[in-house]
Amino acid sequence: MKDGSYFKKIRKEMHYSQEELAERMGVTRGTYINLEAGKTKIVTDSVLKFCQATGISLLEVIQACYPEFCSTLLREDAQYKQLLKQTVDEYEDRLTAKNEELKQKEQMYTLLQETVKTQRKLIEFYEQPSAKKD
Repeated sequence: MKDGSYFKKIRKEMHYSQEELAERMGVTRGTYINLEAGKTKIVTDSVLKFCQATGISLLEVIQACYPEFCSTLLREDAQYKQLLKQTVDEYEDRLTAKNEELKQKEQMYTLLQETVKTQRKLIEFYEQPSAKKD
């Protein structure tokens, strides 16, 4: 990381000592000092633990420490959203087709039920002793 001043700023705003925040993160004080000194690469366990300990989002940390990456992240986010939209559209199309198929099957089922009822009535009619048979 280029500059760990963001971590120091947040730590001071939250009134933590380096030792207190390191303890909350579950790391040694030396590990935390390296984070503040910019010796730790971004998105390491220490940074994630920093986010958990402070309630600061990883995106906010990246925006503060690496503003040049924000445009890249936003571009990738837009690509992801487009891909997600395409996927949702595909699923909606498939769902629409399956719903239409289901309606057709329900109509067929209803017709078959009516056919069975009619055939049962015919059977009852022909089984009656007084029914005329040719």
